[in-house]
Amino acid sequence: MLTAKPIGTVALLALLAFASSVNAQTKDDAFRRDIGKLLDATGSGALGTQMATMMSDQVIDSMRKAQPNLPDRVVVIVKDTLNTEFARAFNSPDGLLSSIVDIYAKHFTHEEVLALLKFYETPLGRKAVSVLPVVARESSAAGQVWAAANMQRIGALVQERLRAEGFAK
Repeated sequence: MLTAKPIGTVALLALLAFASSVNAQTKDDAFRRDIGKLLDATGSGALGTQMATMMSDQVIDSMRKAQPNLPDRVVVIVKDTLNTEFARAFNSPDGLLSSIVDIYAKHFTHEEVLALLKFYETPLGRKAVSVLPVVARESSAAGQVWAAANMQRIGALVQERLRAEGFAK
């Protein structure tokens, strides 16, 4: 037969365990909300739309190369379908946005997310959000120009080294 003391101890332990899990859940929810705010502040919250636009542009470019007389209606259908599907994939409860929040939570502490939020609320942070996509696009273009100018030479160097090692004739 259990006495009042062990029952009280078990009840206290159960209550502490419950309170601990509620507290952890609250912190986790707040952390996830703050990551969501960070994604919005950096424009990453619109990643689904950006990905859809990038993919549809690539698909349409490829289609136009293969079929130069591609009807405008085909372009509209491709863009609309990709935008709809990426939005659905990104924003569904178990979609990409939730996965991205998990990735941020894995690599940043809550305090770091709050510090980043504070930075992105400053004029410099807002400028970084608006300018960095342009910097990335221009850097990518510069890399493509460099690759076009150097890949033949680099390919020849690779072939030369492979021949020297006995892998190519």
